[in-house]
Amino acid sequence: MPLDRGKVFTHIDKNLPQHIAKLQELVRQPSISPENKGVRDCASLILSYLTGLGAKASLEETSGNPVVYGNYDAGADKTIVVYMMYDTMPVDEPGWRVDPLAGTLTDVPPFGRCLVARGAFNTKGELRGFLNACESIKATRQKIPVNLLFVVEGEEELGSRHLPEFISKHEKELQGAKAVFFPFCSQDRTGKVVMYLGVKGIVFFELELDGATWGKGPKEFGIHGSNKAWVDSPVWRMIQALATMTGPDGNKVTIQDFYRHAQVPNKEDRELLPKLEKTFNDAAVREEMKVDRFIGDSHGIEALKKYLFEPTLNINGIASGYTGPETKTLLPHKITVKMDVRLVPNMRRTT
Repeated sequence: MPLDRGKVFTHIDKNLPQHIAKLQELVRQPSISPENKGVRDCASLILSYLTGLGAKASLEETSGNPVVYGNYDAGADKTIVVYMMYDTMPVDEPGWRVDPLAGTLTDVPPFGRCLVARGAFNTKGELRGFLNACESIKATRQKIPVNLLFVVEGEEELGSRHLPEFISKHEKELQGAKAVFFPFCSQDRTGKVVMYLGVKGIVFFELELDGATWGKGPKEFGIHGSNKAWVDSPVWRMIQALATMTGPDGNKVTIQDFYRHAQVPNKEDRELLPKLEKTFNDAAVREEMKVDRFIGDSHGIEALKKYLFEPTLNINGIASGYTGPETKTLLPHKITVKMDVRLVPNMRRTT
């Protein structure tokens, strides 16, 4: 019998406060993987959610954070993997209007009342929302239409370092699934629904240069800036090295063989682009990100091609020397740069 979604929607509307409370419970539980803060406690909370739904679930240990693995047998013909993540980034950015771990409901123009918290968007909100929907189906005395294999990892923000360990262990069960679904917010600020058909890969790396390893410049600590007249600067050396990685505009990567294996859009991709352009509102996207223009003032299909099919080399942050108030003359002894590469199909971590 087909699922009566009307009954499910009615149940959700009648029980919305309880559903929101469950969202708040999850975002209030810290799970900051870069700081290893609250991660295992959050994994245990997710485990209780899955067992409460009726899934056979367990914490699968890895060399890092555990994966919460659950099997919900609906007695259906088909099975899908539901990939989720329970870890988040730190909460140290300036500009939070509320306590990022308080699960606060507040007015956010132009959307109205919103849940503002670390993880509300990426992606504890979607995780708990999906489970709320599953629970609502069961509450209306209906069956979830497919079997669900839940794979909920706690290291996505670290690059999923140890997820391959879990996949190798459970490869046979996972291969039995017909598809993989990653619950994610699917509306833009205009209300248009967006469905992502895949994601790029990512490689993080860190560059560090100090006077001791370089053989030039201060070796153990920063020295007075006047010494730049006769002492080399590791900071300038690193900046010059970074500048060789791209062209003058910072967009075209000049590292040898960077684009060598990058897959170009195929026939199906090219056919999809004009269809995507019909509903693509680049002005709304720029407004959401608070940027005036895309690279090269691109619009429409050209902007979509860049975003969907091009690999990137990005600087996440640079740390060195004195960055406090007022001035302090200093020649730093060390500089650290955190970077990432977004990989498109066929690219390899090593050439």
